[in-house]
Amino acid sequence: MNNDTLILQSKPYTDKVIGFAGPTPLEIILDASGKISEVKLLPNKDTPKYVQIAIDDGLLKAWNGLTPQEALAKKVDAVSGATFTSRGIINTVHKRLEVYEAEQSRSDVSLLAITGTGLLIIIALGYFLLRRKKRRKKGYE
Repeated sequence: MNNDTLILQSKPYTDKVIGFAGPTPLEIILDASGKISEVKLLPNKDTPKYVQIAIDDGLLKAWNGLTPQEALAKKVDAVSGATFTSRGIINTVHKRLEVYEAEQSRSDVSLLAITGTGLLIIIALGYFLLRRKKRRKKGYE
């Protein structure tokens, strides 16, 4: 990993998303362009056989190269023979990306509010200074 990557941990956001034998914690790695470069499974209680079936079917690569928005819009099917495990993985990825997108929206709104407030202060200050200058000018005439 380099400094341009962002790692989204599924825990604690997805602790209630259940696979075959409980939660399926994972990491979603975003590259510098904001696209998913990898989904990594973390230690879990799912049956290794079912986890391997899902991995061998390419499930963890289903979102590679997609932005979080694109990944949320993509329909990914459960893997036959590992249905519960793969549904747990799919639902965990979706839930964590939903949380990430909500966080991004709040950040964008906060930045917009700060920028708008700063602009309003600058305009008000400019107006105040202009009026003050006009008053001084009138006093000297």
